[in-house]
Order: sequence, then structure tokens, then C-alpha cells
Amino acid sequence: MKPNVEYRFGPFRLDVANARLSRDRQNIPLKPKVFDVLAYLVQRAGQLVPQDELIHSIWPDTVVGDSSLKSCVRQIRQALDDDVRSPKYIETLHRRGYCFIAAVTDWQNINEAQHSAPFSVPVRPATLVGRDGELQSLHELLAQARVGRRQIVFVTGDAGSGKTALAEAILQQIVGDQTLLVATGQCFELYGASEAYQPFLEAISRLGRGAERERLVRVLSSHAPTWLARLPGLSVHNGATPQAAASPERMLREMAEALERLTVDVPMMLVVEDLHWADYSSLDLLSTLARRRDPARLMVLATYRPADVVASGHPLREVSRDLRARGLCHELPLKPLSKSAVEEYLRVRCPGRGLPEGLPEMLHRRTDGQPLFVVGLVDDWLEQGILVRGDDEIWELTTSLSALAVRVPANVRALIEKQIGRLSAEEFETLEGAAIAGVEFATAAAAAAIDANPARVDEICEAFARRLHFLSPCGGKQWPDGTVSARYRFNHELFYRVVSEGISPTRRRRLHQQLAERLEAAFGDEATTIAAELSLHFEQGTDSIKAVHYLEKAAHRAARQHSHREAIDYVRRALAQLDRLPANQRGSTELRLQLQLGVQLQITRGFADPQARKAFAKARDLSDELGESPSRFPAYWGLWLHHKARSELVKAGKMARELFDLAKELRDSALELQSHQALAVTSLCAGQPASTRQHMELGVALYEPQRHNALAFTFGQDPGVACRSFGAVALWLLGYPDQAMRTCREALRLSHELLQPSSQALALHFAAMLHQCRRDGEAALNCAELSLTIAAERGQSFWMAGATVMRGWAMAHLGNAIEGIAQMRQGLESWRSTGSLTYCTYYLALLAEAIGRNGDASEALDQIDQALELVEQTSERLFEAELYRLRGELLLAQSKRTEAIEDLHTAASVAEQQNAKSLELRALTSLARVKQAARARREIESRLADTVAWFTEGLDTIEWRAAKQNLAKPVPV
Repeated sequence: MKPNVEYRFGPFRLDVANARLSRDRQNIPLKPKVFDVLAYLVQRAGQLVPQDELIHSIWPDTVVGDSSLKSCVRQIRQALDDDVRSPKYIETLHRRGYCFIAAVTDWQNINEAQHSAPFSVPVRPATLVGRDGELQSLHELLAQARVGRRQIVFVTGDAGSGKTALAEAILQQIVGDQTLLVATGQCFELYGASEAYQPFLEAISRLGRGAERERLVRVLSSHAPTWLARLPGLSVHNGATPQAAASPERMLREMAEALERLTVDVPMMLVVEDLHWADYSSLDLLSTLARRRDPARLMVLATYRPADVVASGHPLREVSRDLRARGLCHELPLKPLSKSAVEEYLRVRCPGRGLPEGLPEMLHRRTDGQPLFVVGLVDDWLEQGILVRGDDEIWELTTSLSALAVRVPANVRALIEKQIGRLSAEEFETLEGAAIAGVEFATAAAAAAIDANPARVDEICEAFARRLHFLSPCGGKQWPDGTVSARYRFNHELFYRVVSEGISPTRRRRLHQQLAERLEAAFGDEATTIAAELSLHFEQGTDSIKAVHYLEKAAHRAARQHSHREAIDYVRRALAQLDRLPANQRGSTELRLQLQLGVQLQITRGFADPQARKAFAKARDLSDELGESPSRFPAYWGLWLHHKARSELVKAGKMARELFDLAKELRDSALELQSHQALAVTSLCAGQPASTRQHMELGVALYEPQRHNALAFTFGQDPGVACRSFGAVALWLLGYPDQAMRTCREALRLSHELLQPSSQALALHFAAMLHQCRRDGEAALNCAELSLTIAAERGQSFWMAGATVMRGWAMAHLGNAIEGIAQMRQGLESWRSTGSLTYCTYYLALLAEAIGRNGDASEALDQIDQALELVEQTSERLFEAELYRLRGELLLAQSKRTEAIEDLHTAASVAEQQNAKSLELRALTSLARVKQAARARREIESRLADTVAWFTEGLDTIEWRAAKQNLAKPVPV
């Protein structure tokens, strides 16, 4: 070894002369032989070092097996925090040896700080053929990303088409590139609804194991603290403490900003595989990354199977379609390999002077150019000695070509079954245990499933990986009880499926049950963190009691993380298991599940959703049957909200009062607070702003954020936010615009602090409504767009539709009438499609006003007439006075003066009856502009003067100044 030489790679320094490895000036102890292996590999960076060469060089006078070398490499990886699945430093080339792949700098004469140029690390060519065009496209898109033009790239194709191989090929071609960050994540099918952001959490976690760990932690601490808290390996390193569940909006914003900040210094490629199994939240993040307009040196490469997306109705279909329509992504569909590509693959796998005549054509014909089938067949021929290389470097068949063609399995599944059939009983049983544990699994889990020795299972899995059969290594894992285990992943989902589907039902139940019990014991008090996984194993093991228990826990966990669609999936799976529960547990369990289902459905699909109503009705019946009075309140609440959303206000008003009586009966101040929220919004829609204000103030007086912040998870919104939001609009109607603005700001502040998305969407919607009432188009547009963003990201169709209407009004008010009116029509249609009628009279008033201003008084009058019909049909009188005023103004434009004056008088009268001073001021101002007889004019001016004088605040508002101006310039008779 060279004296006085120090090698530097990533954050590490390797001092050969002093046999010392350090990181950030901290020494990392290594055993002598371990250090020698590391030094030998580092000095040959970028070169393949065969196992035999390493063994003879490090143990020249000792006979040792390859297990000693493997042990050294494992210890080196542990010291470097390297991942065998996504290595940054040492890559294992199965059956061949090892390669140190990081860029290394050779420092001579350390004391003088003189150094040479970094070593060049050549890239091992990938065994990938027929994809030159796709690879070139990926490199071109990566070049665009490097200069700040973010790229979202979908690689699509059927199972076995080579999506993963293409992704791995470009990763191999950039390996060792210190000017590029690479992070990889995987989506899995096994557990149905996954943990929110699962592949992105995995990718960031993997990135944190490499040389960029310190910088990553710093960026996450500053820009994405809620993500850091969900990454235990990084947060512990940083001394971070777990935080309360953050809103999805904050999670999305934080990660987008963190990734953009990371790419300021170094571009990043983020690879996400099998997106057809992605959780909803991950799709939201992907969409957010695509839609952001700021420059970012980021490329997201995602693979998925279009057929699976279509067949399952996965939301990825709409996401990808929308991104393509907006030009925000690229798609690279993979077609079967051509005949020439198959021949090229054979020549790469079988280098020499020649191949058996006709073999490439037969291989292409029998496989239809499906890459996985091609690879599998060639592997099988080589392993079985069917295709061998002769002494003259010419490859030969040990059977005839015609006989071989007959032996070719009908498809890749049949080939896999054939390969599995050659395994020993112990190997086959190990694969069964692995399949029970999942597509990616811990060897300890596989051992638990089949009740085998974990060390033996680990040996067999390692042998599979070494022979490139079935499995690939992907790091390690430690369970809470201290169990440390290697992790592996099936090389392809088809391998997993063939093994899994071959397990008999009886054996499958037993294996799942054994694994579930072992996992439950290993995780102990932390079992809820893997509730989804446990629920599946107990479900498959037909232990319905525990399956339902963990499904309920998984749903609760998802709801707390605002992953409402995932929560719905878990609840429905639990409900499907109810018939298998003991009779004495069935009723109370179903009651809890129906309440949870109802809330999650209303949050995502709208308050008038018929399935939500069905869930709450069932919960009400169960609570009455079981005599569980506390559960009656949330059941009645869901039904009240359903009727209110459908603008069945007589029924809703009655139920709101029943809720108040029930809260009093139960002597529960939290439920009393909720009843004030119900009474407040019902009164607002009924055109009773004074009652709304009263219930707002009573609710706010009862509200304590720390005590009541959990109510949002039971009832859908935070009552403190909701009461203030409704109350702000009521205060404006009552003639207190300044107090309205203060109350609105309090609602927005509180919703922001609580980080509860449905409450944020609600607060922003009513803030937009208040700004609309004040004729502040810019502020209304800002709030509407923020509300729309939150609602769209979380799939909240109700608030998304309402925000679209509000955005449309703001656009029209600010001068973009055509687009604004189109937006309002779209929003109204979407609103009604949720089954909701609430606020439709208000929305129709806004639409009519915009259409009238755009010059079509006739259609505007049609919209007003529809709204007034709804007023009588539903008793929603929130904006009744304004509807009559707008109709009066439109009739004046058509010179129908008598009818117009009648409507304006009705508007003023209705506003006066409701004590809606702001609407009364508007109506009287409109009347004062109309030419009338002297007596009528004096009467109107007197009423207007009294109303203007009544106002003690809001003297800078458009309404008050317009009224004051009218008094200064009387309209002639």
C-alpha cells in the first residue's frame, strides 16, 4: 500500500498509512482485515475486483472461504451507511466480485494539502438492448432537468416489458456521478391502501443513507420538518422530535420546496416504480411537483402499467391524463423487443464467435419479444446447460433447435413455474414464506411464516440473490423487539405471484396467522404503526377479530394523517369482515366503523353524498338499538349535515335543535359546541344572521383549541374555525364589516395553526365569500384559489366545486368575464353533482350578476328566476334580498321600471326583516338611483340616510361610500 496517502470519497477519509477511516473528523473503528478490504477496493475504484483476487490478496497465507470476505464487506457497508440495494460505494457483481463505484480523490503529502484529480469511474454496461431510443430520450430529459426545467417522465408498459430494466440502465449509466443526486422508491400492492407518501418516504430515507445525509437533514429541518419527523433514521440523527400530523397541504408544500432547495446545489433524479399501486397522497405529491412553476433541477422518473390502472380504476389514470393534457409530463411507452434486439441480447449474454443458427429467430417467435420472458429463457438455458460455449468460442445447443422449441414454456408464468419446480423442498418453502411476507420482506418475517430458523432462511435468500434467482437484496431492518433482519425483494412481481398463488388456501391461512402473531409480538406497543400490514395477515389468517381491530386502527391512523381516501378503504374492508365477529362484538364495532365511514365520505365526496347518509343512518339505528347515547350525537350530526347540504332547511333546523338538546342531555360541552356550529350555519342559510352571530359567539366562548382540536376527526371540521367562518359572513350581513374581517382572519389563522385540511378549505371558502360581499375581487380570488388547491389535492369535491364558483366570480369581477362565467358554470355543475343544493341561491346570484354585466340581461334574469324558485323550494334565504335587488337592476336595464321598483322595494323589505343592514343599504342605494315621484324619492332618501347613519364601522367600504354619494347627489324626479 502507498505510504502517506489519503483517499477521500463523499464525507469519508481513508488514511492508508495510519489505517484510519474517518467521517467529519470522527474516527470509525474497523477491524484490520475489514480495513484492508476497503483500502484494496478504494485503490482500484471503478474496477471490478474478483472475489478470488481479494481473498488471495488480503489472506495470502490463509485458506478462507468467501463467507469471510462477505462478512468484511457487510461491515464496510455498515460503516459507510451503504445500501446493498442502491449502493453509493460498493456494488456487488454477483458471481464475479466487487466494485468501488464512488468518485475517489487521491491525496498525496497530506500535510501540504496537494491532491490529484479524482479517479474516473467507468460504468458497467447494462444488459439492455432495443431501448437505445428510450435511453437517449431519458438522457435528453435529464439534461433539461439539469438546467432547471423540471421533468416528470412516465415509463409505461405491460408486466415484463422492461420498465425496471430501463430505469436501472440509466441509473447504471450515471452511477458515481457526483454532480447528480439519485433517490429511488417503490410502490407495493400487498397492503391495499398504503401509508401516505410511502414511495417518497422510502426514497428520501434511502437518500439519507448516503454522502448527502448531513445536507439532506439540514434542508429538511429548514423546509420540511414534518417529513423529517416521519423519517426516524434521519430525525433521530438530527435530534428532532415527532410532531403532530401535518396537513396534506403542508406536507406537499414542504416536500416540493425541500426538493427544489436540494436541487439548487445538485440536480436530482427521483425514481418511483410501480406507480399503478401508489397511494393517493403520493399521486398528489407527484401532481404538485409537476404543476409548480418555479425552476427546479429535478427529474421524476415513474414506471407504471396502463392496463392495471384502467382495470382497477386507479386515480393515476386521471392524474396522468391531466398532466399530459397540460404538457406537464412526458410518456415513454415500451413496446416488445424486435427480432434484431433479441439477437443483440443473445450476443451480449453469450459473447463469442457465434450463436446456434436460428436460435435468435426462435427465441423472438416464442417470446413475442417480451423482455422478461426473453431474459428468463436465456437464464434457464444457461443454467440447465442447454446453451453452452464450446472450445472454439462458438455457442452450441445440447439439444436440437426443434426439440428446444417444443420445450419452451407457453409464457413467462409457465417458465417461472418450471424453474420453481426444480427447487429443493427447503428452498421452495422459503420462497413461500417470502411470498406470505410480501413483495419486499424481511427474512425474519419469512422465517416466522414457515416457522423456520431465521439464519437458515437468510442463507437461502442470499443464495437466491447471488444466483440472480427470484430475489434481490434491499438493505436491512430492525424490529422494536431487537430482531435484526436482512430484507429482500422479489425480482419481478410475476415471481411473487406465481409463488403466492401456488400456496394452498389452508396452508396460506396458517402461514399468514403465524406471521401476524410474530409481528404483533415483535412490535408490541408499536403494533399500530404497522396496523395495515397486521390487518392483512390476520385477515388472510381468518382471524377476523384481530383483522377488524387493526383495520380500524389503520383507518384511524390514515384519517389522522388526513389520508381520507385510504381511511375509507380500510373501513370498508373492516365492514366486510363483520359477519365473522362474535355477536356480542358486532354491533358496537359496526357502529364505530359506520361513523368513521360517514365522516370520511362526507369529507371527500361532499356532505350530501348518499353513501355517507346511509352510513350515518345505520349508525343512528345501531346507537338507538344498543342504547349508546354518546354515539347518537355523531350519527345525528352526519344526518343533519346531509340535510343541510341538500338545503332541506326545515328538517335541518329541527335536527340542529335536537343536537343541542342531546348535548345538554349528555352534559357534554364539546357536543354543545358542535350543536352551536350546526345552529349557526343552518341559521345563516335560512337568512337569520342575528341567530348565526349568537350561536357563533356561544360556540367561540366554549371553544378551547387544545381541548377541542380532535373534534375535527369526528365531525369533519374544527368547530372553532367553522363558527368563526359562518359568523364572519353573518357579521357582514348585519352591518359590521370590520368585525366580520377580524373574525374571518381569526378563522383563517386558527385553521392554519391546526393544519386540518377540511377546516382550511372551509375557512378559505367563507373568506372568499366575505371578500365577494365586500366587492374585493383580488382577495376573493386569492382565497378561492387557495381553497381550490387544498380541496383538489385532497379530493374534496364539495369544496373544490364551491371554490371554482368563487374563483369564477372573482375573475369576472376583475375583467375576465368569459372565462369567469365559464368557471362559475363548471363549479355550479360540479356542486350539484355532489347532491348539494346549499348556497346554490347565492351562487346563482353571482352568476346572474356576471352574465348581466357581460350584457346578457335575459339569461341573467333566467338565472335569478331559478334562484328565487330555489328560495321557495328550500327556504334558503341567505341572499334572497340580493336576488330581488339584482332582478330589479336587470329589469331597469330592460326599461321595465315599474317591475324593477317593486323588486327593489321587496329587496329592501326582506333585508330589513332579516336585519341584514348591508343588503338593505344596497337595496336602498339602488332605489335611490331610480327616478321616482317626489314623495317616494323623499321617503327613500330618508330611509337611506337613516341606514347610512346607523353604520358605525366599514365607512371605507364600497357600499357605504356609494350610499353616501347618492345622498349627496339626489336623483331628479
